[in-house]
Amino acid sequence: MARAYTPSFLAQRLVQQTLNWIFPSNDEPCPVCSRPIPAQLADGRSGKRDAMGRLCAFCQQNLALVPIRVQTVRLRAAGRPMFVASALVYDHFVRTLIRAYKYDRVVEMAPFFASALAATHGAHPPADVVVPVPTAPDRLRMRGYDHVLLVASSFARAEGLPCVRALARLGTSGHTRSQTAKDRSRRLRELAGQFVAADPGAIWGRRVLLVDDVMTTGATLATCAQALYGAGARAVHAVVIARVE
Repeated sequence: MARAYTPSFLAQRLVQQTLNWIFPSNDEPCPVCSRPIPAQLADGRSGKRDAMGRLCAFCQQNLALVPIRVQTVRLRAAGRPMFVASALVYDHFVRTLIRAYKYDRVVEMAPFFASALAATHGAHPPADVVVPVPTAPDRLRMRGYDHVLLVASSFARAEGLPCVRALARLGTSGHTRSQTAKDRSRRLRELAGQFVAADPGAIWGRRVLLVDDVMTTGATLATCAQALYGAGARAVHAVVIARVE
């Protein structure tokens, strides 16, 4: 499987951890709300590898209270029904968490999102393999990690399923405006030909469960499903962290 982190991201993390150890800061900000975290609390949590380890007390409390509300929507992909189960309500706090995870390098959030996805068990048809929706190459280089692959890998382990990078995304993201401002037909046109099968043998004749972070129109999932069906998948359904209603 392709690595979830780029070498440059890992190198930057190592440098930052070293600098934090040599020059400890007294005003470490919470990566979600930017509130300053007292040095003694930050030091006490520095060894934690989960989401709680880097959040302030207020965000920790909010995170513990995030409601799990599994919802299922039915789409059409390659002329077949496609069920998409979402785990969280896409409210202001969840949107902030996802943005911190995707854009602010709070990679410790991955286990939390994976545990939320685990709540969708039984809300989608059975699967044989988990496939993450691939991140655009330019976004991967910019962030230094594949945020969907991290969540999908952890989720797949909990489900006892293999996680394979069976899809690849060609070209750049091309995100020049908010995806929520575009309708489904426009998104389908923009995404046409962007996703291709990277490992057909891993999904041939198998039931695939796609994993993504947020679903807006469902165009990305439908386009991925079309590529997977073209490569011989038996069935394709999906789970997402949150769905924009």
